[in-house]
Amino acid sequence: MHIGFSFVDLAMGGAQVFFVQLAKGLAARGHALSYWLAANSGDPQQVQPALKAALDEVAQPVHHPWHLWRADVIHLDGYHSLRRKLPYLPCWGSCLETYHSAYSVRRAGPLYPCHRVAISRFVQTLLPALTRVIHHGIPFPFTLPVSERKFDVAILGRIHPVKNHRLFLAVCEELYRRRGHCSALLIGGHSRSGPYEQEISAEIERLQKIGVRLYLTGDVPPDDLWQQLSQARVLLVTSHSEGFGRMALEALACGVPVVANPVGGLLEIVHPGETGFLAEQDNIASFVELTMRLLEDETLRQVIGQCGRTFVEDHFSLERMVADYEILYRYIVEQG
Repeated sequence: MHIGFSFVDLAMGGAQVFFVQLAKGLAARGHALSYWLAANSGDPQQVQPALKAALDEVAQPVHHPWHLWRADVIHLDGYHSLRRKLPYLPCWGSCLETYHSAYSVRRAGPLYPCHRVAISRFVQTLLPALTRVIHHGIPFPFTLPVSERKFDVAILGRIHPVKNHRLFLAVCEELYRRRGHCSALLIGGHSRSGPYEQEISAEIERLQKIGVRLYLTGDVPPDDLWQQLSQARVLLVTSHSEGFGRMALEALACGVPVVANPVGGLLEIVHPGETGFLAEQDNIASFVELTMRLLEDETLRQVIGQCGRTFVEDHFSLERMVADYEILYRYIVEQG
């Protein structure tokens, strides 16, 4: 089968990593792949070189969107505006779109193809017509990296207002006040420096001066993520909203319990007492109490970490996700 992908950008984000991993999985199953990329490849804010290089290993770039018409199925990344969808109208019945968040649903509207996928039940409820759910899968690290759990807490995601690093840093400060020490790992970076990024940088510097150990990784290639996550005892997901919560899956795969805001797709991943805990939304005290519980009870932390790892392996494997999309592609071809 020939599958064409259409991307608005290839920035370092969960949606883009998902598509690259999906492409790799499909190529391993013998499918021919091609892709159109609207963004300027020379702009690092729009195209992450490592992601594009990984995609180029398995898919053939094309120079115009209509070159994808020869594909059996055209898979849109969920961020196509109406203008960007116009080239695909002649083969609209062969198009599929995956939606990742409330923003993705808004950006993709008001024109939705008849074949639609939401990455969580939460995103599914935002769409105006029947949409199937295919959860993200991850390449499960069956052998965990040998890493010392030298960080009390971690956060994973680009430094952006939706990820709510303000709340994460406030929790770190309170943990330091209560325990006399706190070590925190901030995984991810940002490609620009606006008011929010400057505010977070200033707050990090202030906390470091009072004794909080904060370490920033910058952007981390997907293949190196496991090594970073495995150094943390607890992952905090302080996001205001999450279409799915891929970072929670990645932490659980590394045996790291999650304390999260009760938003979006995180409700499908974080099961209280089994894979982590759900805090009261945006409540510093609630995050601190639940995190302290895990930090002070090593047995509880290890039990939840192992349960989380098993949960991901059983329900969110990359192989399952690729197989589900392959079934959908075949259905689209048969319907055409």
